Amino acid sequence: MLDMAQNKTTYFLLSVLFLFHAFMVNAQLGGTSVYRFLSLPVSAKQVSLGGKQYVSFPYDVLQNFNNPALIHDNQKQQVDINYSNFLADVNYGQAGYVWKTKYGNFFTGIHYLNYGRFLRTDENGEKTGHFGANEGYITIGYAYSLSHKFFIGANIKWVYSQLAEYKSSGIGGDLGFFYKDSTGTQMALVIRNFGYQIQTYNGTRESFPFEIDFSFSKLLAHAPLRIFVTLENLQKPRIAFVNTVNDQISPDGEVIHENIGIVQHIFRHFVTGVEIFPRKRFHLQLGYNFRRAAELGFKDVNFSSGMAYGFGIRFNTFALDYGYGQYHYASNGHFFTLHFFLKTKNEKPKEN
Repeated sequence: MLDMAQNKTTYFLLSVLFLFHAFMVNAQLGGTSVYRFLSLPVSAKQVSLGGKQYVSFPYDVLQNFNNPALIHDNQKQQVDINYSNFLADVNYGQAGYVWKTKYGNFFTGIHYLNYGRFLRTDENGEKTGHFGANEGYITIGYAYSLSHKFFIGANIKWVYSQLAEYKSSGIGGDLGFFYKDSTGTQMALVIRNFGYQIQTYNGTRESFPFEIDFSFSKLLAHAPLRIFVTLENLQKPRIAFVNTVNDQISPDGEVIHENIGIVQHIFRHFVTGVEIFPRKRFHLQLGYNFRRAAELGFKDVNFSSGMAYGFGIRFNTFALDYGYGQYHYASNGHFFTLHFFLKTKNEKPKEN
């Protein structure tokens, strides 16, 4: 029985690695990618910590969307649901569940995004009707324990998109690695959103929003704090681009773009956060995303665009998290996550 379980695990991981290889062969260098919604935050807590933290959160099944290595036996019989009223009244949400089999624990999740209803007009501005737009994906994940400290995992996801009459679909995957020790140190490496666009919108095949991220967190020994630091998009060292909001005009009328040096490139990889009372029933989070602040900030008020905060409260049978992310001076996102503990009376939600 053990050999059969190991074979199932091997087949699953090999299929993801095969998909990763196919992506690397067909990946486009440069240009824009398709399915950008795959990089959106999936829970209120992740948003409140800056939007990109890939280590373990207590009783948070939705983290498995980001890092499948976090799938754990402590998450079984738990259902998580997240909803966000995002920018410009875009609505999106996720649901996730971990189920136990004789081969180990599997994660199943669904992500849905609805852009709303739009007015359709012709070239003369005459109204001709309405159209909608929505995107989403379904994922299944599995994690394997190499030891009591090291874990690996993989997700496979089917992605679909419909923008008016244009449709597209693809298959993607994620690889995750996770380390934890008894001192409260956690580290994670994730290789996210590699895949292949099977059905194109208009005959042009586009790449997935591939990224490599590294996260670190530490529970302080003598203070009720956990700190978080993520280095995002490590596959692209020179990540910064010129924000035209910061353009200046010289006395002779010439446009002067901001000068981006190595320091700006380095800092825009950082996402930081801190959680207060991380092991209590009520906890607070603060986060800051340096790249979001630089790229989406309004002139002279760039700092606020990277800010995030939130809180959570846990009861015996469920928990509620709220997260707020400042994406632009004129717009923000509110996230609400519910965790339902479908466990027996003697079981309590634990940190992975």
